[in-house]
Order: sequence, then C-alpha cells, then structure tokens
Amino acid sequence: NTLQEGLKSHEVSISSQCAAAIENLAVYHFTHAPEGDRTEAGRMLSQHLAAEPTLFQGLLSTLLQIIVFEECANQWSLSRPLLPLILINQDFFNQWQEQLIAQQAGTPERQAKLVAAFQKLMGEVQCNLESKNRDKITTNLTLFRHEVKALF
Repeated sequence: NTLQEGLKSHEVSISSQCAAAIENLAVYHFTHAPEGDRTEAGRMLSQHLAAEPTLFQGLLSTLLQIIVFEECANQWSLSRPLLPLILINQDFFNQWQEQLIAQQAGTPERQAKLVAAFQKLMGEVQCNLESKNRDKITTNLTLFRHEVKALF
C-alpha cells in the first residue's frame, strides 16, 4: 500500500502528506459509513475496502509502530489520523495494545506502566471526531510517547 509505505518514509514531507491523506480517508469512512454507498465516493471506498478489508487496520498498525518504536520529527502530523483510525478499528487497537504489552513489556512492572500509558493516551478522549477531541489525543500522544520511550 503506497500510503503505508509513505508513512514509513524518513522524509518528513512525504510521511506528513501520507498521514494527511490517511486522515482524510479515515474521517470520510468514519463519518459516511453509516450512510452506506449513497455517493460515488462512498461506493468507490466501499469497493476498495471490500477488496482490502484490513486496509485501515494495517495503516493503524504501521502508525502505532512508528509512534511507539521510532523517532518522528512530524509527531503532530502523524497524530492526526490516529483518532479516526482507532475509532474505525477499536477492537484491533485493543488487540494491538494487548499484544504489545504481552510481547514487549517484559516484567509485570513494565507491563503495568505500558497499560497506564495507553490509558492516558485515550484518557478523556470520546468516540467522536470533534476538534476538541482530536486535539486531546494529539496532546495525550506527547505524554504517551515520552512514557513509552522510557520503557523501551
């Protein structure tokens, strides 16, 4: 997937543009999925997702991998698609967290700290895409990255 590869780019402008495109697609899907395929764009996206049903999960996984394990100079840009991707894939996000905690955290103390970091990431974040809510997860992400980096 081209957007997924672009997210991984070490060129900030490329990864930022890909993050913006992913954000737009995820927001569109989140806000228009309940309406079904009433528009041409909705039909086209539905067809694409039918052919590639794990597309948004893969994008969320890549984004989380970058956020947790890599240095990123464009954290704000990468934070913007995070909430819509989580809202579209809440079960997958929970599974990803559990898997990371089980595989990477090691000791029970580190596991507890990682659980707490994820709770803070989603702290006071609602299941909507209002500006205040999107800004909240962006703010929470800074603290989350700091806490996670201290663990790894």
